[in-house]
Amino acid sequence: MVQARLGTLPEVEELARVSTWLAQKGWSEAGSGNLSIRLDPPPESLQAMEPSLPQPLPLPVVGLSGCWLLITSTGSRARETAEAPEACSGIFRVLPDGEAMACVWGNAQVTSEVAAHLAVHQMLVDHRPEDRAVLHSHPASLIALTHVTELQDSLALSRALLGMQSEANVRFPDGLRFLPYSPAGSVEIATRTAQALEQARLALWYAHGAIATGPTLSSALDTLEYVDKMAQIYWLLRAAGEPAGGMRREEIEASLEHFGLWDRHQQSLAALRKASSR
Repeated sequence: MVQARLGTLPEVEELARVSTWLAQKGWSEAGSGNLSIRLDPPPESLQAMEPSLPQPLPLPVVGLSGCWLLITSTGSRARETAEAPEACSGIFRVLPDGEAMACVWGNAQVTSEVAAHLAVHQMLVDHRPEDRAVLHSHPASLIALTHVTELQDSLALSRALLGMQSEANVRFPDGLRFLPYSPAGSVEIATRTAQALEQARLALWYAHGAIATGPTLSSALDTLEYVDKMAQIYWLLRAAGEPAGGMRREEIEASLEHFGLWDRHQQSLAALRKASSR
């Protein structure tokens, strides 16, 4: 009975809904893409669950000791998650030492990108605890952007995309992040992503995809949809032979000043300039 009730947790139901949207959009082809959410606070019913054998983690996450995470499983298809959430995801408890976790419900074969999810969740607990969800997917328009040489930089990428629509800088005053190549599933990409997302809520991995955070999986999907729309506008202009120069500086300033975000935006751009000059 407890197992059945866990399948109706709001987070499990949301994971199924968001996975369906990702599949319909073509952003999680075959078994690609992965999602996770920190169950905070965890349901009381979890405490009574019998855990599986502990599995070692690819990197220590002491900051997540005792946390419960719902994570999609390796090879699971987004288009099938709504039909079989227990086969496509699992609920895990990070053990007190932060070096292992145990599955208490669902599929114990966690996604191959688990390192990135763990590193980002540990960062979120410290820097943005209201964000409990992490979503990684493969939107084609965003992956294509990472192949454009002049956009392989967080500052250039932010300027190009966020200048495409008048509300974009307001929604993302801290900009976006670009990460050069790291092997998929590696600790390297995990630690670099966690650092990149301390300020931003979305990062693009070169030739791979996007990763976003949010208070819920639905809000992380909102972020991904918004940035994908900016990329679509960018590519439409390029395809039409029009320059994709974006909004003028004074227009962006007026918009951010209206919402009291101009100083914050300037500080974030200064940090990106400093990082780009290294």
